[in-house]
Amino acid sequence: MNNKFALLVPGAIALALSLAPMLPISAQQNPNAPMQQRGQGRGSHDKIMEQLNLTDAQKAQLKKIHEETRAKMDAVLTADQKAEMQRARQERRKPNLNLTEAQKAQMKTIREEAKRRMDAVLTAEQKQKLDELRQQHKQQRGQQGQMSPQ
Repeated sequence: MNNKFALLVPGAIALALSLAPMLPISAQQNPNAPMQQRGQGRGSHDKIMEQLNLTDAQKAQLKKIHEETRAKMDAVLTADQKAEMQRARQERRKPNLNLTEAQKAQMKTIREEAKRRMDAVLTAEQKQKLDELRQQHKQQRGQQGQMSPQ
């Protein structure tokens, strides 16, 4: 059981990275709110992973893609930005990285590449299910944004 869980968590993180280009962070969110309240908790990723019924081989491939993507993104950040990212993780808040336009472009390219690679790992049925889940999430985020006071 623990072995399956150990593979599920990195897979969930990898899947979250694949969703990143599809789900831009809303400027209306409170960056000081706990991550669970902002819909970025681990539980939602676990549910997605469960609904996709990934094989152990797929989980391993997604984990590898995630690790490689994380390393590429880390290489784009300055030492100060990396330190801010670490502080934000510890404080469970959104980091304020102040990315340059060049860094933003690099990050976008890295995320798009990761999404393509992850999509290649999924079956047609899994991709269809993931697209449905992305659409549902996008609609939920839109509704939350409409309900937020300005």
